[in-house]
Amino acid sequence: MKFKFSANDKEWHQTLLNTFENILKMKIKPVLVYDRKHFSNYIYKEKTNPNTVWAECIKECGTIWLNPHLSTEPKVETVNTLYHECLHIKYPKMHEREVRKLADKMIPVERSMVRKKKSFDIIHRH
Repeated sequence: MKFKFSANDKEWHQTLLNTFENILKMKIKPVLVYDRKHFSNYIYKEKTNPNTVWAECIKECGTIWLNPHLSTEPKVETVNTLYHECLHIKYPKMHEREVRKLADKMIPVERSMVRKKKSFDIIHRH
């Protein structure tokens, strides 16, 4: 598989998730999954192409799926994405635009990073 998270990446993701859980005082503990097939068993049956998003989450139970393409992107993208998904879990009724603003304020992502992408541009659909 071309895009894959290393064991060190996964440990780092869990550390970030624990940190965000504590900072945000989350009632629902976020859980990461890396297998899209497993995650799709629980997702709302929308027709979102997983190759067009960095991550998805199920707000009610805190499950977060990370796209393996993130493994080749700057690390700040992963930090921003995980924080973004934690915000969705913490504030399930908050509009996508507001979640994005909060995540980008806490973990800024340079516009130049966003512009060079073709199919990805830090869009998180739910």
